[in-house]
Amino acid sequence: MNDAHTYCSKDQIKDEFRAVLQMTIDYFKLFNLGDYWFRLSKWDPEKTEKYINEPENWELAEGVLREVLEEMGVSFIEVSDEAAFYGPKVDVQFKSIVGREETMSTVQLDFLAKERFGLKYVDETGTENNEVFVIHRAPLSTHERFIAFLIEHYAGKWPVWLAPVQVQFIPVSEKFLEGTKELAQKFAEAGVRFEIDSADETVGKKVRKAVENKVPYIIVVGERELSGEAMAVRMRDKDGETENINKDEFIERIVKEIGERK
Repeated sequence: MNDAHTYCSKDQIKDEFRAVLQMTIDYFKLFNLGDYWFRLSKWDPEKTEKYINEPENWELAEGVLREVLEEMGVSFIEVSDEAAFYGPKVDVQFKSIVGREETMSTVQLDFLAKERFGLKYVDETGTENNEVFVIHRAPLSTHERFIAFLIEHYAGKWPVWLAPVQVQFIPVSEKFLEGTKELAQKFAEAGVRFEIDSADETVGKKVRKAVENKVPYIIVVGERELSGEAMAVRMRDKDGETENINKDEFIERIVKEIGERK
């Protein structure tokens, strides 16, 4: 799951917080997101009505988070009066594709939960200890918001592994429709997402629609493709270049792309 809470002792905060930030970085790398930085969001000691009034815990928590960010060597800034009321947080700031700054993810350190929920544990000395800290993390924001961000970021040109339709099949005419379905089934069995455009339109118009929809691969299916010869595959990421390739070889290639998240 994206949202989670990690319960830890005071001496575990640093390692656990670092692990969450590293997971966040790994996620962004997976989605090829690079224009971001971290923000250490701190409290304002002049606004005790807004924040839990525990100066020592604020100093400890903010100090630990700062150390983690410095040791990881990531780009970050510090901003006062942006913390949660129960503790400091590290927000991940993004520059969107249109140049707008947004907070994408947040990792928060909560030192109030131990009192609100009566949290405690038995430590290594056998003593009951209530120094329990809670890390709230949502590395991918809310799912809906993250998907909206990706839609804007990719501008419809999804990587192959994320593309809703990875291969568009276009039969030359109705007489090739059943054969196209049989051919497409081979891709389905390999886990490839596809659509067959069976509309009563010209091949050229169907190809233009698929190009406008930024489908990664387009295959026009006629006699040659159904006879087992090499297929002519239009490649979106090669400026629409067409490559003649054997069916099994192409399936192997696209399955590899999906597996490697390309």
